[in-house]
Amino acid sequence: MYPTELSSYDNHPADTSTQLYMVGLNNALMIHQEDLLGEVRNALDKINKGTYGICEICGENINEERLEAIPYTRLCLECEEEKRPDPEIIRNMRPNEELVIDAPFGRKFLNKQEDDEHEGIDILNDLMKYGSSDSPQDMGGYHDYEEFYTNKIDKQGIVDEMDQVSNEEYRKQVD
Repeated sequence: MYPTELSSYDNHPADTSTQLYMVGLNNALMIHQEDLLGEVRNALDKINKGTYGICEICGENINEERLEAIPYTRLCLECEEEKRPDPEIIRNMRPNEELVIDAPFGRKFLNKQEDDEHEGIDILNDLMKYGSSDSPQDMGGYHDYEEFYTNKIDKQGIVDEMDQVSNEEYRKQVD
C-alpha cells in the first residue's frame, strides 16, 4: 500500500507483498548507505589526524592499490583475511533461537531412537483408523480392512491377549 492509498482492500496479495518487499529492500539499502557514509566519515577523520592508510590492527601501512579500491578500509589485506571467519564454520552455524523453537518449526522428525514424540506419521496413522479414501485394494498386500488398519509393531489398542485375536484366526477355524 502506497502512502497515498487509504485502503489495501482492493489490492491483490501479490501486489501487497511486492510493495512490502520493496519497502524492506529500500530500508536495507538505506542502512547500507548510512554505514558506508559512517566509514567514509571515519576515513576523513583519519586524514585530518594523519593516520589514514594505517592498519588498525597491526599498525602497518595499507597498500595503495587497496586504498584506491576501498578508500574507507581500516585494515590491511593480511589482517582482513585473518579477521574473516572460515566459510565452513559460517555454513554450519545455526542461530541460537533454533535450540528453543518447538514444533512445527524446530528440530522435528529427527528419526532417532530417542525421538518418540507423537509426530506427523503417528497422527496420520491415528486418523487412518477412522477411514480414508483408500481401501485395501488401493494399498497392495492387504486383504481386508482389519489387516489394513492394524499396527502390529506398536500393538496400539491392545490391552490384553484377547484383543490380539483377529477375524483371520476365526476364519481358519471355520475353514
